[in-house]
Amino acid sequence: MRIAILTSVYCAEFGVARVISSQLPFLVDAGFEIDLYACELDRALLCSGVQAVRVPTHLKGLRKSLIAGRYDVIIAHTDPFYQFLTENDCGAFTIGYEHGFPPVELCLPEEREARLKEIGNRQGLIYPTLNQIVTISRYGAEYLNWPKASVIYNGADHYERLYKKICPDVQGPIKILTVTRYRKGEWKYKGLDHIIRLKKELGKICQITVVGRGDEDSARKLNILGINTPGVVTDQELASYYSECDALVSFSQWELFNLPLAEAGFAHKPALVLNLCAHPEVTPFVFDSYETLRDYLKNSTRDSLKADGEKMFAYVHTRFRWKQNGEKLVRLIRSSCSNPRFNRPMFSKKVLWAFWNFREFLRQKLYKKWKKRS
Repeated sequence: MRIAILTSVYCAEFGVARVISSQLPFLVDAGFEIDLYACELDRALLCSGVQAVRVPTHLKGLRKSLIAGRYDVIIAHTDPFYQFLTENDCGAFTIGYEHGFPPVELCLPEEREARLKEIGNRQGLIYPTLNQIVTISRYGAEYLNWPKASVIYNGADHYERLYKKICPDVQGPIKILTVTRYRKGEWKYKGLDHIIRLKKELGKICQITVVGRGDEDSARKLNILGINTPGVVTDQELASYYSECDALVSFSQWELFNLPLAEAGFAHKPALVLNLCAHPEVTPFVFDSYETLRDYLKNSTRDSLKADGEKMFAYVHTRFRWKQNGEKLVRLIRSSCSNPRFNRPMFSKKVLWAFWNFREFLRQKLYKKWKKRS
């Protein structure tokens, strides 16, 4: 069975890349032939047995390549590929793997009209056109207003092997970790104002680190208050942050899963969140308001947070493993496409891939040098 996976981003700092890269070995082991198409591509995340190509963002020529590839199943993980599959019949069973989009009220004012149109388009045109919709939580199916969606929870055990048990200084401040993007457009719905408020109100009893991608102005705003912002880090570095913290805190207003919560659980750390969106499905530590979460931290000790961490691990370790995720996706694909064609791709697909790879070589080697000189 031949499968094409489409995503706009396949880079380490994006959760969608974590999901795809963790699923690929299970798809390969199941005997599927996998081709990955990405607008931004980090080949270091690929496993053996998977071919990948960076496609131009205008998607010109993609339909020809998908038809030439003779795929049995095409899985779209992000925009603009949902719309692309709706408008282009590529002769395959289509799956929209929906990781979600923030609600209109949490967007910047200038983005709300476009977001409202996007939501209406997905619910009225895209979801009915695709053969199957997958989402990452029960809340997700409700939020998408598509109850027929199949729910496949994310895994989070990728940090389990990197976790190191650390005995922190009992005299020092409580170490709070937040893993999130904090760019201007995401500042509000990711809850960064509450992070600032928490630092102001808890003061020296806590040390806060925000790991993730942000812009310079947002980082400066956090740094002024003494909040550490190391930016995007490697897996090894993030595993160390999980190991060294006492608790992970997220004030995000909207998530279809919120992967760092479960990741913290596999590091035996409690994940404290507001009682919103999919959070009650991912962690037992949910609070009805900012004030109750703040007071919980205020009255916590390292020993109490350590006990909470063990409770958190007990909650996540049987629910959110990539083995469960990958096996469920394999079963879904096999049940949806029971008669694979097993035809090899046509020569034209190889020509297009060669062209796109040559274009990427020019972009990486020559364009960057020209840009530096200019």
